[in-house]
Amino acid sequence: MQISSSLTIFRQNLINKMIGSLKRSSGAGNNNSESGINRIVEGTFIEGTIKSDSNLRIDGYFKGSLTTTGRLVVGLKGKVSGDINCLCCDVEGTLEGEVVVTELLSMKSTSTVQGELYYGQLSVEAGARALGTFRMGDSNEKESVNQIKNSAQKPASKADALASLKASTMPNESSVVLNEEISIGTKE
Repeated sequence: MQISSSLTIFRQNLINKMIGSLKRSSGAGNNNSESGINRIVEGTFIEGTIKSDSNLRIDGYFKGSLTTTGRLVVGLKGKVSGDINCLCCDVEGTLEGEVVVTELLSMKSTSTVQGELYYGQLSVEAGARALGTFRMGDSNEKESVNQIKNSAQKPASKADALASLKASTMPNESSVVLNEEISIGTKE
């Protein structure tokens, strides 16, 4: 009787392990968005809009609008182009466009990043290529920068500069009139 009950317990444990491993491998029961990673593999081209609440890794090519509340990883052979908005971003491949990274933008030595970028923190390894405008802070500052650029005066033309010089004169000795005579170094 004891052998039979031990065998039954062994079978039940084996079945539980098999079912548990099936759940883990198929993703069933794993609804935690922080541990989920969406992947665009090498050789895949996607054009359009992606919105995700979890992490995203791109080893293929994506062009369009990408928004994720998680981490974006652009793999060594990955290329991402367009309007990008993410929490954190690690770049090994190519990233271009208008990019907003709320926290850390990490550029690895093999990366090429170009465009208009806004980030909370920046980490750049030696060898990384950066082209464009990089601004620390929120992308809302973009509007205030554009307002300053638009409201700034245009440079004066040569004619304006010459007219201004003619209108202003430097005082010379004959044009200086003193109302009082001041003596220095003598006692009266």
